[in-house]
Amino acid sequence: MLWVIKYFKKTFSGNVRFFLLVSILTLVIFMTQFNYWFGDYNRSDLNSMKEEIAQISIENEELLFENKLLEEEKDKLSSGREAIEGVARSELGLIKPGETFYVFKDAQEESPQSN
Repeated sequence: MLWVIKYFKKTFSGNVRFFLLVSILTLVIFMTQFNYWFGDYNRSDLNSMKEEIAQISIENEELLFENKLLEEEKDKLSSGREAIEGVARSELGLIKPGETFYVFKDAQEESPQSN
């Protein structure tokens, strides 16, 4: 073990400035690379953030399309009473006074099923 200490004293005695500079540069490189690979905004976190951004962009486009459809429906319903009445008839089963409501059954519903 003593020979290792003597070797380092012999090697570093003449070029202290050089080895100090190399040590500082190595430390700076290590610190920048450490932040790149293991810091708060490391490489793997950035890749997962890119995936999240892509997924949120797709959801955003779907919501924009749905908003457009709802806006068109709002414009259609605000156009007049006939449009509101048509929606009430189809979705809510509106029947005006004096009208007769008929229900037609399918042929499959009428035939008894054998057990």
